[in-house]
Amino acid sequence: MKRLLHKKIFLVAFILCAKHAIIAQENTVDAPIKNFEKLWSEFNIRYANFELKNVDWNAVYGKYRSMINEQTTNDALFEICSQMINELKDDHVNLIEFGKKRKIVRLNENAAPTRMLEKFSKSKKKSPNLYDLLKVSDTTLQQYGFSDFENEKGLIRYSVSDQYGYLGVQSMQGLSNGKLKSILSRAMNAFEDKKGVIIDIRFNGGGDDEVSYEIAGRFADKTRVGHYKKTRKKGTNEFTPLKTWYLKPTGKQQFIKPVVVLTSDYTASAADVFALAIKELPHVTILGDYTRGIFSDMDDFRLPNKWIATLSHQQYFSADMKNYEGKGVKPHIEALNPVSDIENKSDSVIVKAFEILKEKTTPSIKKP
Repeated sequence: MKRLLHKKIFLVAFILCAKHAIIAQENTVDAPIKNFEKLWSEFNIRYANFELKNVDWNAVYGKYRSMINEQTTNDALFEICSQMINELKDDHVNLIEFGKKRKIVRLNENAAPTRMLEKFSKSKKKSPNLYDLLKVSDTTLQQYGFSDFENEKGLIRYSVSDQYGYLGVQSMQGLSNGKLKSILSRAMNAFEDKKGVIIDIRFNGGGDDEVSYEIAGRFADKTRVGHYKKTRKKGTNEFTPLKTWYLKPTGKQQFIKPVVVLTSDYTASAADVFALAIKELPHVTILGDYTRGIFSDMDDFRLPNKWIATLSHQQYFSADMKNYEGKGVKPHIEALNPVSDIENKSDSVIVKAFEILKEKTTPSIKKP
């Protein structure tokens, strides 16, 4: 990602849950046609996934260009442009207006809310919400005999019971490299004598791919291909040569006994990448929902009126060369949290994870 958003910073976490941003009511007119043309043109020469999304960008131009003229106000222009880019159904595609101190004052409303957020609001003022579900997750772990969490800023935390370990990763950014490696090393030490581990990335909106690989590497048995990626060459229909990312053991010790990774369609960006890579490990089971499916870094550019737009300019592929952009990583076993988990005070997905670990760690008895 360049300039404004040079990493997979999860601006989209805000966008996914924001039904309505704080709108600056500007009825001024500021070169609407010029700004519209710039927006459409930059997508035309940079965006990587028109074919995958089955979007005819020229037809999109005709549809929305007819809606504006030289008297179109900023408010109307923002709405029209938002509708246009939302045709791509891509959470890394954004239109943003910044105010003072880089505060976001308006952005395009997401066209496809997550299944997770449709059931569990991001707002504490609404019920049920994600915070309710997180509390239920903690309660469930306590009921299964897990210890208090050791955590780093709430971004990465771990706990253990007599038999199992739990690693909750809520972001792939926010920690220094040293602190990240330190808590992972402590977790691996705590997990050493456990039969299995749960890795929970259901609430993880992404961050840096490097962080994803550092964490996944603590569970790698050997070096394997994690994913491939390529970048569209601006102004052409060509891409750079494929770049190979290798998933390899990291740290002094790795956990290579049964692992269950919990996912949801809130699992996005660098967390998508984590799921894509760690699924290559034979001792890993993915449990949950399809991940969000937004793998590409975000490339950004500025319009003449100083609005900022971001787009996906890359294609990611699994080790077997499948592109899951817009689809997400498929779990081995599907399991979604119902709203009733809140009332029952039991995280049914975590309970299912324990069932899987028990099955995989209980020796089979051969019949005579």
